[in-house]
Amino acid sequence: MLLGLGAGIGFIYWKMKMEQGTYVFIGGRGNNKNFFDDIGKRTGVKISTLATASATKAEASLLEKLGKEEPVMVFGDMGFLPWFDLPKDYHFGGHTFVVCGFDGKTTAMASDMDQKAPGLKKGFYHEISLEQLRRARGSIYKPFPPKNACLEFDFAKYHDPLPRDIFSTLKQAADSQLNPPIKNIGTKGVRYAASEILKWPQMFEDTELRMNLFTLFIYVEIGGTGGGCFRYMYSRFLKEAAKIVDESSLEEVSALFDRSGKIFTEIGLMFERAEEMKDVDGSLGVASEKFLEIAEIEDDAYNQLAKISDTQSRDIPN
Repeated sequence: MLLGLGAGIGFIYWKMKMEQGTYVFIGGRGNNKNFFDDIGKRTGVKISTLATASATKAEASLLEKLGKEEPVMVFGDMGFLPWFDLPKDYHFGGHTFVVCGFDGKTTAMASDMDQKAPGLKKGFYHEISLEQLRRARGSIYKPFPPKNACLEFDFAKYHDPLPRDIFSTLKQAADSQLNPPIKNIGTKGVRYAASEILKWPQMFEDTELRMNLFTLFIYVEIGGTGGGCFRYMYSRFLKEAAKIVDESSLEEVSALFDRSGKIFTEIGLMFERAEEMKDVDGSLGVASEKFLEIAEIEDDAYNQLAKISDTQSRDIPN
């Protein structure tokens, strides 16, 4: 529900040059800039993102809240978190987890979600030293360096999502994915990925190629997406939203996103063992065709969402 209310579904293909080499980020999230604000508007919850260049200030603030038995959601580089077993030089700072305890000396307790299996995740607790925490929170590695950021929540004006909240987020998601500002976002971005992935053998050395294929698997199927590049989650949001607004046609769109998610899963699982796979070129050809299939399905899905939201939002009850 929160993914949907924040218009958090999306797609991006982003190529970056970093110290470790050339890196491609393929993500299924959208509205990253305003996600928390939009959730707040549609739930009455005030969500603030606090960032600082000072690791000392960030740690002092964290320990103060923990001293009051207040858990804190923080951003951190997955590559520096001790509970993840990731390839060397792997970094992703857009990850969030909860710090929920402190022994009063040098060790904190964190809660995160198990990344070792696709699909729905199970949570766990893990100890992390303050030194490790500082390193993860203050990482300067791209993509998305965490900047010692954390989230603060004010639930005083919380309300259940209303029909107007549902229809406004459907319209926002549809508009953003059908009319992206650049070609590598939205359904255009899915088609762009279909063409670009065929060029990867020429773009990358073999080791770099296989690393990028493995990270594609991580971002599509493992890294907090709920499986299927967030599509299964969004499908379930639409089912729940259909009941809130009494709009059965959303069930049909939900089925389209579930179908899209299954194809994303097929793409991701193709590269789970990228380090040792043999017919890389053939697999890339198959993946390209699957991306094109996803683009067709999602064009249909977002157009239906746009139509539903335009029709219903003319007379939305409060």
